[in-house]
Amino acid sequence: MPLVIPQDYTATDLEIEHRVAYFREDVGINLHHWHWHLVYPFNAALNIVNKDRRGELFFYMHQQIMGR
Repeated sequence: MPLVIPQDYTATDLEIEHRVAYFREDVGINLHHWHWHLVYPFNAALNIVNKDRRGELFFYMHQQIMGR
């Protein structure tokens, strides 16, 4: 039997901070975002970050997360 938690159980959409609370509370999306920044670090040596289509993939991943 699945556990059902009402949408307004912990917060309200009236408070702006709570509208994006899922970014902090969703373990899967947090792990994915953390891993992405490990694979594509901002300030690493050029031989590490010089990957094909790096900027395009980085933008696409963030666009998909925001679209979620």
